Amino acid sequence: MTQFDKDYKKGKESEIKSLPDLQDVFGKDLILDDEMFAHFDYYKDDLMCELKTRDDIIFKDNKFHYTTRNGRKMILDSIYFDAVKMRFAFQHNKNKKNKKRFFIIWKCNNEYFYWEMKWGKIEYFIEEQDRDFGHGYKQVRDVINVRVKYIKPLSSISL
Repeated sequence: MTQFDKDYKKGKESEIKSLPDLQDVFGKDLILDDEMFAHFDYYKDDLMCELKTRDDIIFKDNKFHYTTRNGRKMILDSIYFDAVKMRFAFQHNKNKKNKKRFFIIWKCNNEYFYWEMKWGKIEYFIEEQDRDFGHGYKQVRDVINVRVKYIKPLSSISL
């Protein structure tokens, strides 16, 4: 089983387990998308959410502490997600009168944090990564790095 397959399975399990917690915040009408590779894991009429489960990130002393698979420890200044999700959100709202809100939610060691997508490139930067994304070979992929000062505890959200 590739690392991608392991991560995918873990992510899908986390999506199911996290649904009640996220419904407490976003409403009971929040739906888990059953599409295998949906751009966003959850949706309702006016918003979409993507959950990124990161058990290797711990929020402690107001900082995100990350431990790599090799055991290297660091404090993060940004947390990323695939740029294709941002492109999807932008295209989705591009010509619509009633725009949806889009959220990236990180579940770090069972604590939830969020960032609501903004388009001004102040809260994030785009980076090209050239590495193995779990398939056993290198790929080039754009990611959105959200600066940690803009990532908030999910408990502080106001809808």
